Order: sequence, then C-alpha cells, then structure tokens
Amino acid sequence: MRTLFSKILLAQVVTVALALVVVTVITRASLNQGFKAFLERQEATVLQTLAPVLTEFYESKESWDSLRNNPQNWQRIWRLSRSQQGRPRQRGGRLRDETRPPPGAQPMRWMGPPERVSLRERLFLLDENHSRIAGATILALEGITIEAITFNGQKVGWIGFTPMGTALPPDAEHFLDRQIRITAISLAVALVIAAALAFLLARNVSRPVRRLGSTVRELSRGEFVARARVETQDEIGDLAAHVNQLAETLEKNRTARQRWMADIAHELRTPVAILKGEIEALADGVRQADERMSTSLREEVEHLSTLVDDLQTLALSDAGALNIQKTPVDLSQLVVQCVDSFRDRLSARQLTVDLQVTAGVVLAADQQRLRQLLHNLLENSSRYVTQAGQISVLLTRDQAGARLVLEDTGPGLESDQLAHLFERFYRVESSRSRSSGGTGLGLSICKNIVEAHGGSIQAENSVMGGLKLQIELPG
Repeated sequence: MRTLFSKILLAQVVTVALALVVVTVITRASLNQGFKAFLERQEATVLQTLAPVLTEFYESKESWDSLRNNPQNWQRIWRLSRSQQGRPRQRGGRLRDETRPPPGAQPMRWMGPPERVSLRERLFLLDENHSRIAGATILALEGITIEAITFNGQKVGWIGFTPMGTALPPDAEHFLDRQIRITAISLAVALVIAAALAFLLARNVSRPVRRLGSTVRELSRGEFVARARVETQDEIGDLAAHVNQLAETLEKNRTARQRWMADIAHELRTPVAILKGEIEALADGVRQADERMSTSLREEVEHLSTLVDDLQTLALSDAGALNIQKTPVDLSQLVVQCVDSFRDRLSARQLTVDLQVTAGVVLAADQQRLRQLLHNLLENSSRYVTQAGQISVLLTRDQAGARLVLEDTGPGLESDQLAHLFERFYRVESSRSRSSGGTGLGLSICKNIVEAHGGSIQAENSVMGGLKLQIELPG
C-alpha cells in the first residue's frame, strides 16, 4: 500500500464493494417488505372471497354452532371456498352475483399446497362479539385486518388471518432466494467490471505521477535538463507543466550563479592583481613610492571597495534583508541635489542636463537608498552617454506616487541588450573596459532598490536616440 496505484485501486474496489453490499441489503429488505405487503393484500382478497361463503353457511344454519369445535366442517368450508373461487354460486335456480369475488380476484390459484396449508392454519372465525368460533387461536386483534360477515344487514361474525410474522411462506422464500442469487451474480459481475475500470483508472493516474517523481529525482540530483512529459490537460498535466517551469528556473539560476561567480572572480582579480603588482614592484625597489603610485593604489582600492559595497547591497537584497527605513522624503529636492553634485563630471565630458522637476513631490521612502538610486543612474549616464551629448531628467507626480524619467542622446541599445540591461555584471560590448564600464552592478542595484520600495523600473529606447529609464515609485 505504498504506491499510489495500489491505493487508488484498493479505494475504488472497496468503495464499489461497499456500495454493492449496501445495494444487496437494501434490495433484500425491499423485496422482503414488498413481498410481505403483496401477501397481505392477497390475504385481504382471500378474506373478501371467504366472507360470502361463510355468509351462505350462516344463512343455511342460522348459527355458528355446527362449526364450533368441529374442525371437519371448518376444513370443508375451506375446500368449498377454493372450489368456488372465481365462479358465481347458484341457489334456488338464481345466480347470486353478490357472492362473486371481486373481478380478477383469484388469490389462491397461484399458491402451492404448502402456502394454502399455511394460510388455512392462520385463518380464524369470530362471532359478532369477537369470540373464537373456529380456526387459529387469536389473542389480540390489534394490528390485524379482519373482514366482517353480515346477514340481513347485521354483523354476525368476523374472519381474519393471524400475523404471518417474519417468516415467509416456502414458495415466497424460494422466490426471494432466487432473486437474491440473481442480484448477487449481477453485483459480482458489476464488481469485476468496476475492478477492471479501477485498475485502468489507477494505472492512468499513477503512471504520470511516477514519471513526475522520476523527473523530480533527477532535478534533486542537479540534472536540471530533465523535463516531465505533459500527457493530460488535468491537474496532473498542470503539475507536470509547473515542474518543467521549475526545472527551467533552476537551470537558469544555476547558469546565472555560475556566471555570477565567474564575473565576481573576474572583477575582483583585476584590482587585486594591480595592487599586488604595484606592491611587489615597490617592495623589490623597481618603483619608488611617488605620488603616481599612491594615486594608482588609491584608485584600485576605491574600485575594490565600491565593488564589495555593491556586492553586499545585492546580497542583502537577494536575502530580503535590504534595509529600507521609510520616512517622508522630498524627492524633488533630492533629485536637484544629486544632479547638481554630478554637474562637474558631466561638464567635463561636455554633457548638458535638461532638468524638469515638479516641486513638492514627497514620498514615504528611504532617503539614503533613493540617493544611491539617483547616483547609480547618473553615474551610468555619465559613463555611457557620448561626449557632448544631452541628458534629460523629468520628475512628475501621478496618482500612484512619483514618476522619474531619465533619457539621453545615446548611444542607443539593441532590443536584446535592453532585455539584459538589469542583469548583474552585464555591459554592452562598447563599454567593457574598466576605465569606462564600471562594475556592471549599478542598474541591478537600481532595480532592487526600486522594487524594495514597491515600485517598478523599465528600460527602452529614447526618442532622443539613446536610453530611456522610467521609474514608478508609490506614494
């Protein structure tokens, strides 16, 4: 019972078996009750048939004395009622239509001898005061149907049957047993068919689940190229599709992690190698500790420090631990301050800034992180925009909060480059040199900061010919 196949098969078979047992019990009880009710209706018809015979007997004798303690006469009347059943009786040359049984009432013709004997032994005759005259002994009349015997408009006696109890007549029992056997055979055939269908159902359900399990085991071993086969359009098919999506995500994450580690190693190796070379040259006396060496060492240390800080920021963001402390921030004033701090660097490359800021744009945000965001955006523009170009900075308020748009004159990017712009360590081909390319983490950090504030950032080509970055920040 450890496999899904066996559990489904057993559940289906047990369910069908229980249902068949319930149906059998209900059918048996229904047949018993129905057949008993049928026999009781037949007994009522028999009483209606016997009543005219006993009325004629009372009319001829004018009393019940000849029947009291005289079983022979009682049995003779029973035989007479059987022989005359269904026929009109004649007396004095006239037909007595009133003694004819109800149309079609021939209740004892279908009975065998055992049933007739059982019926005769249960028949009783009472006088008008409900005192026994002949037949079976009756102790109480509650719940018993009796038929009145009338003569000249007066009730002269009563006739009825004692209760049949729980036991049915032999022929009735034989009939019911035959029906139960037929029902049991039918139910057994139904159980076999249900078991076969349950087998097919269990196999069809468990087979894709087993294949899914095999795919998941391969994924757990690091074989991220494994894919599940989607065979159905039901929940199992949806699960297989989700497993395939998970496999693709895991494969992409592994590739990204490998590239991430290689890029980190590459970015760290370069400044470390320069620092090592300069220090070894200084130790060997090849170079003197002059101002040029001090400047070179300081630049490499600053580059290394910036890279480590950026990596720490990304690591905190990935772990969900990026510290965001929201306070009311005047974004309008913050944008102006950051742009002013970059004017000298932009002017050195003959870059002009078109600044359009809506006053009074106040947000609940982390001022230090927004400053870092603006610094990275302007740093990206100062590095990559062609000399003597133009940068446009637009800040407006909308219903959701604030919209910040940065555009430049280029160079522009291809569509496939735009798709990778926010990836870590991604640089376009024309900017891979360390002198102008930076660490390749600036826009990734920008994306994480914006998303940590519940906003969004999008990149597209600008009508000015370069890059357009649009940032939405909630209020």
